Amino acid sequence: MLRYFTINTVSELICFIIALVCLSTDKGHIWRVFIIFLFITCLTEFLGIYFKLRYLADIKHNAPNIWLYNVLLIFQAAFFSLMFYHLLTKYINSKIIIISGFLLIMIFYIFEIIRHGIYLYNELTNTLMLVLVVIGSFYYFYLLLKDKDYINLKISASFWWAVGLLFFYFITTGCNIFYEKLHHVVVSPKHYLTYYIYAGSNIILYGFWVYAIICRRWEIQMLRN
Repeated sequence: MLRYFTINTVSELICFIIALVCLSTDKGHIWRVFIIFLFITCLTEFLGIYFKLRYLADIKHNAPNIWLYNVLLIFQAAFFSLMFYHLLTKYINSKIIIISGFLLIMIFYIFEIIRHGIYLYNELTNTLMLVLVVIGSFYYFYLLLKDKDYINLKISASFWWAVGLLFFYFITTGCNIFYEKLHHVVVSPKHYLTYYIYAGSNIILYGFWVYAIICRRWEIQMLRN
């Protein structure tokens, strides 16, 4: 049972529980969708471990768990699109941009599934989504800087949500680029350096998201008062 509780699953589970407690009564639809997204992410991670253990126990009769993460890509693309629409719509009419980006990701996704099937990870789709997320984050920060209204960034849920995602993708991108070299650096008897980089990036992501959730809770309380 303990094999199911890793750095990734624990950080994701904590974030989901905090979101469930703090955001379940939120009138903002996007934040309630965030709870569903976190639940799907947690479920994927736990099922991923289950299918990995089955695969390692009997490689001949079981498939690897990569298909789960390919399915998760669809939910990530959908939720990130909704969230960036929520972030940008205050400043611009972003509907065409968001829909175009999502459709482009889906085209890449279908192309990769046709090319190599569901049991190999859709690297091109993930890379495209990464690029679009980074561009979207920087554009949001640019619009935020130009905003004439005073915004206290210390308690801005949207800001910290975007910061967490940006940090995560920057770290994992760097790790992906230098993976071949980093993967051979032994840190402990069981894990290479890449394991700790990916685990650390997950902690950073969900750490920022937990803070964003708490900030959103503060925003709700201030609106009620």
